[in-house]
Amino acid sequence: MADIYGLRIVPDDGGKPLILDASTRYASYLGTAAVKAASASYGGFKPQPANSKVLILPRNVVRVGVGDQSGPPVNYISSMSFDGRLNIGIGTIKANQTSALDIGSVDVYSIQYAANPSAQYGLRITNGANFMEISDASLSGFVTFRGVVDINGQWNIPDSVLNLGGNYIVFARWSNTGTPLFLDKDTNSIRTYGAFSSVNGSEQGGLVSGVQIVIVSSGFSPALPASGYGLVIRNTSGAITYSSKYPPVMWSDAYYEFGSYFDTSDSTGDRQAWINPTGNVTSPMVPLCVLGTQRGDNTRSGGNYQYRKMLLSGMMMSGNSVTTSRAKSTGSDIPLYTYPKAMQIACQLPCIDASYYF
Repeated sequence: MADIYGLRIVPDDGGKPLILDASTRYASYLGTAAVKAASASYGGFKPQPANSKVLILPRNVVRVGVGDQSGPPVNYISSMSFDGRLNIGIGTIKANQTSALDIGSVDVYSIQYAANPSAQYGLRITNGANFMEISDASLSGFVTFRGVVDINGQWNIPDSVLNLGGNYIVFARWSNTGTPLFLDKDTNSIRTYGAFSSVNGSEQGGLVSGVQIVIVSSGFSPALPASGYGLVIRNTSGAITYSSKYPPVMWSDAYYEFGSYFDTSDSTGDRQAWINPTGNVTSPMVPLCVLGTQRGDNTRSGGNYQYRKMLLSGMMMSGNSVTTSRAKSTGSDIPLYTYPKAMQIACQLPCIDASYYF
């Protein structure tokens, strides 16, 4: 926690009280793009709030078609950026770029940087978020779940979160270098995977204990504290932009910097690239998403080719370090050498500090 002074709140969830200090922020859901199998720029997003950092969270990054013995057509996300529009670069292997085929959804959020109020009224949190200056109340976002869970195969996102509209970010902190976590937004669950030598490339299952989970939801109007007491901040239109019913997003501008790679080696095993956070953070929590693909270990021969299953990447964490790691199978065989053993998209992912919440 950055400070030992400030305004102390006790949220309705009964968890650790929080002090609203210079790390007090809010997260905004800007929109989701249904990404096609061709490079494109996608619009339809809410304007990114001024003085904020964008957060791009892919749900899927690859489409594998049906091909001949030499391999299937593959379209994959090779780059992504946001400038008010979501700009997606698509790479291909034995495939054409086409807007007739889907790859998957990509969610875009933003988190505020430190700022001081521009107006001279109301409650001021020095260097904190300007809740009273949020003109669109649907752009404010809060912590709607926090807890420590054991995940054995699958943990479902709580209905209390989904009932708020389904626009959520899952931040997680754990320690396990053998079993990855994979956020499956299609089923609103966090899954674990193992058995990478199986004919399917991977199997759902495996225990990851003591996972600290913080879920941030955006795009809804917060209710008053259940007790009738607490802190409520309204904007100049009278809309509630913060309620102490929920813990706020606490962010000190720290982030993880994931680099890109495209590995076509024929080796088995997990492709790992461990990274540490940049910035002031004691116990970082990483937002779960899909940043690449990997391969299973089971090898199938056919004609002049050898094949292994293509997998989507999840994440593993040890201490403050994280890496992408193979997880959910796509069910598709890809030949060795000309197709990637592993690939990863370059991006920055903001990380919040667990010490505020637990």
